[in-house]
Order: sequence, then C-alpha cells, then structure tokens
Amino acid sequence: MTKIAVLAAIALTACGSSVDAFSTSRPGRQVTSQQSSSTSLNLFGSKPKDPNADASSQPGMMDQLAMFKKAQEIASKKAAIDKELAGEKIVGTAADGKIEITVQYIPPQMPANPTPGYEASDVNIDADYLADVSPEDLSTALVEAIRAGEQKAAERVGEKYKILEADIQGIMGGAAQPGGAPPQE
Repeated sequence: MTKIAVLAAIALTACGSSVDAFSTSRPGRQVTSQQSSSTSLNLFGSKPKDPNADASSQPGMMDQLAMFKKAQEIASKKAAIDKELAGEKIVGTAADGKIEITVQYIPPQMPANPTPGYEASDVNIDADYLADVSPEDLSTALVEAIRAGEQKAAERVGEKYKILEADIQGIMGGAAQPGGAPPQE
C-alpha cells in the first residue's frame, strides 16, 4: 500500500502538476500566480463598504472592540441585577395568608448550571391553622404557597431583565425583538 502512495507522489511531482497548498518551493520552478483570500485581506474587520471613504469610518477592529466592551458592560449589569435579586425576599402565601413561604432567587452558575433557580428559605404557618388542618390540606397549601412565591419571583426577575433587553436591542440595532419579530418603527 505504501509503495502505491510513494509512486503516486512521484508521478504527481514528475508531471509538473500545480500542487501548491502544502508543497515547498523547489529550485527551478516558478510560481506564476499568487492568490490572496478575502480572509487575509480583511482579517480585523469586514470588507470595506466604500473603498473611497476614510479608513477611520470603515468597520473593523475598533468596532469589534466597542462591541466587546458593550458586551462586558451588559454582563456586569446582569451580574448586578442577579446580586440584587438574590438579596430580595419574595413571599408566597396560601390558605388566606395563614401560610407564608419566603422564596429566594438563585442566580445561574455559568456554565455548569445556566438555569436560575428558586429556593424556599423560610416557612411561617399560623399556629391556630396548624392545629386544625389535616395533613393533606397542609401539604396542598404548602405547595400552593411555594408555587405562588416562585411565580412572584419569576415575575420580578422578568421585570428586572427588561433593562438588559433594551441594552441588547441597542447593540443589535433593534434586531433582538422578542419571538424573533422584526424591529418596529
């Protein structure tokens, strides 16, 4: 098998084929054409929109740096919002307010756990209600209070994240509409 590969390589080089992707230059052989790709020409930015315009007004590396800085700013705003939400105590109630469960927002731990969570951090049950309630009704009321607290927490997170949505739409030029809808004018 290796003899065939060696014979094929000798035949290709002897025939004078123009294999130049990975071959080295050989004495006595001239390269007649040089090709340059658009990738090497526009390495630090997109292709110039107007070749006659000033280079400083053309997109390029500075635009990418500005977008990177904006992305860092949004990430720091998100971290601040997550920290603020984690400090808030949101209360869910059931059984006409006789059961109160405090729910705490748990920010996502990127990249290991990208989904935010909610944790019941405190439970208050009216003593008179607890003395008279059946275990089934108590269980149902506790689940109801937890769900109410998580619902309130999710609504609060949504309100806070509206700030980030506006910033992201600013970066994307309005293209980041909810549901992929085109920007409204």
